[in-house]
Amino acid sequence: MKVRIKIETEFGWGECRSHEIGAIERCSIDPSEDGLGISLAEGKSILKEVQRAVLQDQVEEISEVARVCRHCHSYLPVHDRRKRRVDTLFGGVTVEAPRVRMCMCGLPGFPAFKAAYSPLTRILKGNATPELRRLQAELGARHSFREAARLLNELTPCATQNHATIRNRLASVAKALEERCCEEPTDTAIQAKPTEVTVFLDSAYVRSRPEYQRRNFEVIVGSIESETVEKRRFGLSQMGADHPIEHLRSSLKAAGWEDGVAVTVLSDGDPALPRLVRNATGADVRHILDWWHISVRIRHVETTFQTLISQIETESSAEIAALVEKLRWRIWHGQTDRALDTLEVLFRFAMRVREYAYGKSNDAAFSVVSRAMDLRTYLNHNLSAIVNYGRRRRQGKAVSTSRAEGLVNEIANVRMGKKQRMRWSPRGAHRVALVRAAVLDGRLSSGLLRAA
Repeated sequence: MKVRIKIETEFGWGECRSHEIGAIERCSIDPSEDGLGISLAEGKSILKEVQRAVLQDQVEEISEVARVCRHCHSYLPVHDRRKRRVDTLFGGVTVEAPRVRMCMCGLPGFPAFKAAYSPLTRILKGNATPELRRLQAELGARHSFREAARLLNELTPCATQNHATIRNRLASVAKALEERCCEEPTDTAIQAKPTEVTVFLDSAYVRSRPEYQRRNFEVIVGSIESETVEKRRFGLSQMGADHPIEHLRSSLKAAGWEDGVAVTVLSDGDPALPRLVRNATGADVRHILDWWHISVRIRHVETTFQTLISQIETESSAEIAALVEKLRWRIWHGQTDRALDTLEVLFRFAMRVREYAYGKSNDAAFSVVSRAMDLRTYLNHNLSAIVNYGRRRRQGKAVSTSRAEGLVNEIANVRMGKKQRMRWSPRGAHRVALVRAAVLDGRLSSGLLRAA
């Protein structure tokens, strides 16, 4: 069996042109399962030839249309023809692009002016199509640069890719995203002004390259939510970003924030995180301490006290056990003063036990003292950020940065974590975080990549 593949082009002026793409031969006498259908190699070859034929005919038609002056409707001459290589997802194609003389009808007094332009350059400013740019940047944000190049070479008939090509493409896309920081958002999904914008913030540490003379640096990730638009993710490195404040401010505006809208920040207690949002908004923000980080420290106190009480027998053991049970409830309902008083009682009890206990009981008492001091210090440093979490939960509002905790894995750890065994420059990590957040949000559109 022999299959011939042809395509036919019909131009706008009625001309038809046929292209011979290729042929596929199959033996039916002694067939094998490998010969069923079209193989990946044959499919890539066919797509490459189809792309070449379609692109050349398309360039020819675009050039013919451009030769008609839109003002005087005269037919303009061709100045010369030049070959140009266009990288597409289905192969690198070299086309013959004519340059058209500019019409003199709009330039009176300059009859000898013979400037020419290429219609293809006006459409495609770079050497690669937006679809190829998008796929290169997306794969580079999801996988290592070498793995992204391998996937493109294995599955598509595009020109041979390498890790440097993917890295440079991702850098150009990140630059295009950064250049839009100062632009006003044009998202039509923002239909009404929100009453409150909530920012969930967390950070991850990325291993630094040796020449930066430091072991690691911080990458900030987070999400911005409001009742009018969907969640918007973002990631940035303050060391690697040219304008981190402007980038965060543009993300806030895209989520519906504007001057006068209240902003609430949930973080783990690091003062640098709410300060970043405060600088971006230019106004005061409400900072709420993440409940999960408090709960973990409370759990440590509860566990160590259970161990200690099980090893000693005192008259006040029942009373102390009751106080331990009330500690979480008091913090959950925003009764910070009573919670600190409870911690003081528990701390003194553990110190008295240490005076006469020995062996395992003394070790358990030391753990109680350490955990109680840790929780007390944590609460004292974040008194203004502790709220009535129970009331906030009943109102349907967030009390935890679990969304940002997940983004640490989605944006930073999966691509730049320790398991990847990579070292990063702050600039490179910032670019990957920027593009990866756009990929996860679905913001990496072809319209953006026309300028990348």
